[in-house]
Amino acid sequence: MLPPIIDAHVHWRDPVRNPYEALSDGIDADGNRSGSKAQVYLPRNYLADATDFAIAGAVHVEAEWSRADPVGETHWLHDLAASGATGVIPIVVVGFADLSDPKAEAVLEAHAACPLVRGIRQILNRVPDRPDLCWTDREHLDDPAWRRGYALLGRHGLDFDLMCFAHQMPAFATVAECHPEVPVHLEHAGLPWDHGPEGRAAWRAGLSRLARLGHVDVKISGLGNTIPDWTQDRIRDYVLETIDIFGPGRVSFASNFPTDRQFGDMAAIWNAFDRITAGFSADERAAMFGENAFRRYRFEA
Repeated sequence: MLPPIIDAHVHWRDPVRNPYEALSDGIDADGNRSGSKAQVYLPRNYLADATDFAIAGAVHVEAEWSRADPVGETHWLHDLAASGATGVIPIVVVGFADLSDPKAEAVLEAHAACPLVRGIRQILNRVPDRPDLCWTDREHLDDPAWRRGYALLGRHGLDFDLMCFAHQMPAFATVAECHPEVPVHLEHAGLPWDHGPEGRAAWRAGLSRLARLGHVDVKISGLGNTIPDWTQDRIRDYVLETIDIFGPGRVSFASNFPTDRQFGDMAAIWNAFDRITAGFSADERAAMFGENAFRRYRFEA
């Protein structure tokens, strides 16, 4: 039986009423990748999907709201929470900011003024010779302006949700180790995409480089995005290696719903994590499924 869950990575969207970018993970009503804007997915939809599980909280990560209004989604989520639309589930929020923007500090200040906000995400994933794996138009880690923006996070008490590939992790670690006051949450176990021996070794090396920094933890979710034909058996080794590298005290699990609905329903996702971690102690499982995210995302703040 699973312990209480803090779902460390979810997305809620209402493209009927709100402005979004052309979503990179557009999912249609049946959970299939559509390449267009995602369908409406609100807390009530999430609760219906998660009805068989003891969800004790959720971390809402920015869902590609219009970049012209980077704090709009944060305000919308606060309105949802204030209205009771999130039900009994407490939430915290990870918003968006372009850290290379000259106006980044004003955006960070506006996010930080909202009580549910814990951090910022800006997607960094980029493989220059693979257009399908370029999820941003440039390498932000090479940009002095971006690095200056990153340095502002600590001033405003904000974490950073890191989404990048293994070959980018050493460069990011060089930035992050200069700012230990900025907690970092690596998303989706670093999205391993090269499954040959060299690619696997590079992924392990990247995770190990980040794990040497005590202020970095990792979320395991979203693996079907880069592991073809998602199944419990296909993700098992990646899950266990991630736990081995970071240790059970710095691992959290997440549904990544509704994006991961293309790989299986909510039960398939959580039951896979349950079975893969069956050999861990009750205390370790309680930490990975809820307590770590509760503590590191400061749900009691």
